[in-house]
Amino acid sequence: MNALVIPAYFHPAVAGADWRLLAGHGRAVRAIVLNSADGPGPEPERELTAAAVATGRPLLGYVDTGYGRRDPAAVDADVDRWQDWYPTVGLFLDRICTHPDLLPWYTTRLAGIRRRAPGPVVFNHGAHPHPGYAALADALVTFEGPYTDHERLAVPPWTRELPPDRLWHLVYDTPAALLEAALERAAAAGAGGVYVTDRAGPNPWDGLPTYLTKEVAAWCR
Repeated sequence: MNALVIPAYFHPAVAGADWRLLAGHGRAVRAIVLNSADGPGPEPERELTAAAVATGRPLLGYVDTGYGRRDPAAVDADVDRWQDWYPTVGLFLDRICTHPDLLPWYTTRLAGIRRRAPGPVVFNHGAHPHPGYAALADALVTFEGPYTDHERLAVPPWTRELPPDRLWHLVYDTPAALLEAALERAAAAGAGGVYVTDRAGPNPWDGLPTYLTKEVAAWCR
């Protein structure tokens, strides 16, 4: 079943209306990625917890891996904070390398994560990675970028072997007139977890799209 996957990189203190709108569309959402401050932040925030729990949807904690260059101890510390401070059921590992040379690094990291943090793990490559990564994560973000790049997306054959719920697309800077085209392209690429927004800039995930209700109706039918 198609569902939305929401990178919620916005705080209820400044985007409370967006969190309430998100809660109203809860059934259409497969997962919400929590990102307090490029990770769990320095301390737990009750306001964020309350807003996230109100959606009734599975929550994934954001962890930056720095394309395999981040200190493993810092990665592990973020994993532990999400587990200890928030009601997350899994993790969203960002800035994952696409090259096979880093497969051993990620294999080691993920083995440790799975011992300490049960639940699904999503790898955000932002592009199609080496197929070996599909054996590690529960889902892969094989596209993150603007609509103008999404419309030129080339899909490698190996992705056809994966069920749609294991492939995610995150598309930003998409005008309302092109929403359905982006959704159709994602479906044709085999993605079952999708999020399209008209927001842009350094952080296009800092709020919900103006057409969220229309997106829910078009994608989750």
